[in-house]
Amino acid sequence: MAEYASTVRIHTNHLALRCLGTLVGLGFLAIGTYAMLGGDDAVGAHALERAWWFGLTAVIAGAWAIGASWLDSDLSGVWCRPPRRFR
Repeated sequence: MAEYASTVRIHTNHLALRCLGTLVGLGFLAIGTYAMLGGDDAVGAHALERAWWFGLTAVIAGAWAIGASWLDSDLSGVWCRPPRRFR
């Protein structure tokens, strides 16, 4: 049976961009958790269900943002690159 070596490397270049991506991810996690758990019965069942699914989507996006910020070696395709300077 073939063995597969699985290595997960946390990259530390572009530290400011990685930290900002983590803050964005934490914001998504906070909003998603609040949407999932902060409901009130006065708004109705349909609105509570929509808020729960929005919250789940935001939690998934937050987890992705944090993971991609630290595990992807090249962040130019993940987070926006600054525009080029005119010559």
